[in-house]
Amino acid sequence: MSGGQTRRLRRKRMKLAPETREILRQYKALINARRRDAGQRELTTAQVMDEICEYMTCQCAVYIGGHFILQGGKGQ
Repeated sequence: MSGGQTRRLRRKRMKLAPETREILRQYKALINARRRDAGQRELTTAQVMDEICEYMTCQCAVYIGGHFILQGGKGQ
């Protein structure tokens, strides 16, 4: 940043329905409790979302937005 000035970079927050945010919070809490028990570091919310998306790409089909998406599974 010019002149040695620093600006705070703000992260945009995803706009999720309260129910969706609560489901995500519950999954994150469960995952992190199990990771702590296994001596692993906790995941951030973004990392949990990344894992969910990765999991979805391994499915043969997903149902999103009222439509089935056939995708072959195994990340293809």
